[in-house]
Amino acid sequence: MIGTRVLLMIAACAMATPAAAQAPTTTAFDGAYLGASNTFEGDIDTGRTSARYCPQFSRPPTLSIVNGIARTGPYEGSVVAQGVLVMRSFWSHFDGRIGTQGTVRGRSTSGCSYQFVWQKVPAPTMPFNSDYTGVSRESRRSKAGCAPRGVPGTLIIRSGVALGGWQGNVSPQGILSLRSPNGTPVEGQIDSQGIIRGQDTSDVGCSSIWVWRKEAG
Repeated sequence: MIGTRVLLMIAACAMATPAAAQAPTTTAFDGAYLGASNTFEGDIDTGRTSARYCPQFSRPPTLSIVNGIARTGPYEGSVVAQGVLVMRSFWSHFDGRIGTQGTVRGRSTSGCSYQFVWQKVPAPTMPFNSDYTGVSRESRRSKAGCAPRGVPGTLIIRSGVALGGWQGNVSPQGILSLRSPNGTPVEGQIDSQGIIRGQDTSDVGCSSIWVWRKEAG
């Protein structure tokens, strides 16, 4: 008899678990989603469309999805492979879906019903990612022993970071802060034509102008 009761309790718990919670989550929809709109539908308990007892706000807070786990304001839930989004707060339940264009639409229900809409924030672009071929290095001598003119080696930039012999980073505005292979600091700028111009002042007082050009393709 005890064994039968245990089995019945396990079966009841399994039936009480939402289907979305049992389904595996996915990372395909990970990202940040900005609140686009919040439409008040009405008071579920009374059937009234009056907002007297329902809080009003213009947009839902930003929705964050990381490793398939969704969070926004007091809500927390998960996303399954089909883009179905289920979240709960202490008082409310949210059911929604993520569309192919990154738009999230769904309904939040408790005593009050709302339609929420979010729009996914596009992934940041990396406009400066490329290989930059050395064009020239011109030394402006203020002391004896400054390096002669030459051509710098290729500068490789990926995801805002300089790789290879050159080390450093690039800001979203194209401002470079680098160190040459021998450790000399170089500050520069990438212009709209893909030309890099930088300048350094070495510890022996020799100022150099460095120029690179973005490779085609």
